[in-house]
Amino acid sequence: MVQRAHDAGILVMHQVTTVQQARQAAERGVDVIIAQGSEAGGFGGTVAGLTLIPQVVDAVRPIPVIAAGGIADGRGLAAALVLGAQGINMGTRFLAAREASVSAGWQQAILAAASEEAVKVEGWTDLMRFHPLLAVAGGAYEAVPRALRTPFLTAWLQRRDNAPQDVEDLRAEVQGAIAGRLAELMPLAGQTAGMIRDIIPAAEIVRRVVAEAEEVLKQTTTLLR
Repeated sequence: MVQRAHDAGILVMHQVTTVQQARQAAERGVDVIIAQGSEAGGFGGTVAGLTLIPQVVDAVRPIPVIAAGGIADGRGLAAALVLGAQGINMGTRFLAAREASVSAGWQQAILAAASEEAVKVEGWTDLMRFHPLLAVAGGAYEAVPRALRTPFLTAWLQRRDNAPQDVEDLRAEVQGAIAGRLAELMPLAGQTAGMIRDIIPAAEIVRRVVAEAEEVLKQTTTLLR
């Protein structure tokens, strides 16, 4: 796909969760690589950003690396730059933007959540095997979604090793919710939910992040004196 995109004059940005994946993406000629730490919401891997980002930077240099996972403010941007990334990719913070198309309930769940409430939904691929849009497709990276804990997720995490009929009951509940209620059962969000306490315009989020990063980076120079 990379060569086809390049032939059409399109740049390719590819997200990875391991160093091996980053090397494979570099070999295929991608233009930018997103290194996503396991703190992220949605589908991700198991390596934390603080460990993953510098390794990916070293492995694919001089390809630009964007840091993702566990970043929701200017301190995260400053840290990413120090680790060698060229920028950041935020997800959960923008779910709590006024322009986000997610439900009000999803946004309020993010505001109310502590970081430990954003849990990995182990066994999700087994549960979602019936639905091609939500299952991990053949050849794709193995990934596990992270979402805020709900009664449904608590039931699933407690029952995933039980009899097959339990899985079938949970699967039926999800299938019935896909039309519009899936976020009630599994509101995707990262561990940065514990850092987010307001819903503001996306432009204000960007302004705050940049201003705080500039201030933090200025302060760090005093450590060398």
